[in-house]
Amino acid sequence: MGRKFEWSGGWCCLKKLHRGWWILFFIVLSVLACLGFGRFALGAILPFMKNGLDLSYGETGLVASAVFLGYLVSVTTVGHFVLRYKPKKVIVTSLFVITIGMVVDANAVGFWTAYIGSFLIGIGSGGAYIPSLGLLGQWFVRERKGMALGIAMAGAGIGIVFSGFAVPAIVGLDPISGWRFSWYILAIGVIIISIANWITIRNHPGELGLKPIGATSSQTQDVTDKASIGNSRDLVYKNKMIWLTGLNYFAWGFSYIIFSTFLVDYLMTDVGFDKQLAGTYFSISGVISIISGFLWGSISDRFGRMMTLSVVFGIQFFMLISISFTSSPLLLLVSVMIYSLTLWGVPTIMNASVSDFVHTPFVPVAMGFITLFFSIGQFISPVVTGFLIDISGSYFLALLLSAIASMLGGVGCGFLHKLTKHGPNHPSSKGKVNYQAVGQQD
Repeated sequence: MGRKFEWSGGWCCLKKLHRGWWILFFIVLSVLACLGFGRFALGAILPFMKNGLDLSYGETGLVASAVFLGYLVSVTTVGHFVLRYKPKKVIVTSLFVITIGMVVDANAVGFWTAYIGSFLIGIGSGGAYIPSLGLLGQWFVRERKGMALGIAMAGAGIGIVFSGFAVPAIVGLDPISGWRFSWYILAIGVIIISIANWITIRNHPGELGLKPIGATSSQTQDVTDKASIGNSRDLVYKNKMIWLTGLNYFAWGFSYIIFSTFLVDYLMTDVGFDKQLAGTYFSISGVISIISGFLWGSISDRFGRMMTLSVVFGIQFFMLISISFTSSPLLLLVSVMIYSLTLWGVPTIMNASVSDFVHTPFVPVAMGFITLFFSIGQFISPVVTGFLIDISGSYFLALLLSAIASMLGGVGCGFLHKLTKHGPNHPSSKGKVNYQAVGQQD
């Protein structure tokens, strides 16, 4: 009887749980699929893919950049597709595109096949990522958005953990075709998640007669009249704050690639780690990064977006410098762990920031626009990295350039903090100043 009562009570609690928390759970899975599996697993597979296809470092950099080129193409249009077809359809369709790209990569016979497969993965990744995070803006009020986005970004860290452990293990079982089997396994995971999203995700709490999590009876949903859609969309592209935020996101897009994509290869080639130890470090970075978005997103909710971003960029700068100048396994581990503790803080806060500058229906458009800057940065970075490695024979110059880009991003965020210190994110403002007005005064 006692057990029956306890189960009944637990079931009642689950039934009373706001549907928005379930939406958040499945958005975490969506981010796991589009970033964790679709984007960051490439960092673990790439060294073995390079050897299996006999690619040069320059070609390897181009294959990595194909993901980012696809991502760049995707984010320039995905916001408009969301306005037309709604987030759910765009997310599920994009996840299927990722699956196709993974299957193409699994069957790659040379550079061009690998390039096309990676390009498709990039298309799908951007197409699922932007509407997934934008959807949270419908289900959580602004004051909880940083926290919600941070939790969603945990999916990317979980993907890094899985790929860091699974890929070297699979390659160990089959040194020749292990990387191909890895792509197939990831594709199966993405298909399962896409089906789960199709069944569970809802585009708006109003579809279920609900309000966003954290909304009070006095709060009204941010709705823009359809007649003003074109006009409001223009305001996204003319908003000074959106442009400045995008430029800082460009700096991070360029900077973080050396860590997220080339860490395993750097540890194997420059430091001398074997593939298991390098994969373990990569997995440890994934484990630590799982809480990074939640941590820094929550801090930004309390202390302000840009001030928090300046701190995050500063920490990443010093950790990249540390990784550049040491070969000590212990110091490398500490540096990797500290960097990972900030990893998803940047995209979490960047995407939370745009919702402070534009109306809710146009948040996906604004997210796509700033992510365009980010995508350009991460598209250029692997090409530059591959070139620097080919001419210098090591990752040293690439790591230094990555650190400098991070420093510039921190300086830029400090400048933006000065512009927005009286905005609604700052504790002293209490939400009295309209960010959009700040962004459009020029």
